[in-house]
Amino acid sequence: MNSSMSPIDWKKYKRVTVFVDAANVIYSLRDLKWKIDYKRLKKYFETNAKLVDVYFYSAYFDTDLGRKNLIEMLARKGFRVRAKEVKSIKRDDGTLLHKANCDVELTMDAMLVHKTFDTAVIMSGDSDFVPLINYLKSNGKQVMIISSRGHVAKEVIQAADLFKNFGSFKQVWELKSKNPDKRGSR
Repeated sequence: MNSSMSPIDWKKYKRVTVFVDAANVIYSLRDLKWKIDYKRLKKYFETNAKLVDVYFYSAYFDTDLGRKNLIEMLARKGFRVRAKEVKSIKRDDGTLLHKANCDVELTMDAMLVHKTFDTAVIMSGDSDFVPLINYLKSNGKQVMIISSRGHVAKEVIQAADLFKNFGSFKQVWELKSKNPDKRGSR
């Protein structure tokens, strides 16, 4: 496993499919204090790699219009979106447990389409993906993990061919504010 900060030579990765675990991305970047511009992410891969597809996996609350709008926009921009509503399960003590996870969907998609790509870029550090990484590698695929320390399991880093920290991509993927702070510009 290589985790160097050097630029990526995407030509050696041939056909690339990106799998975005939105929950892992959101929590990783929240700790890093920046947000991702998914349109810039897709453009980056279209420009630098032989991009096959970008899959986006997200759960949402029915009342979260922001997340619903993001999901709709990504679908319009050509992402293959897999989204599901968060379930609220009432516990015996009366509290609610919110449950939603798209790991199975990501795994199934990667296994079903693995013949269409040479490299899987998995944007998640979830240890649940170690069996998928091993499956893909046993089928001759390369696997790159993009996540951040504190949000990536060591088993994932060890299983992958390459680990890249989100910080490596901040300059090209960061969401730029539409309303820059104008204080002090008067």
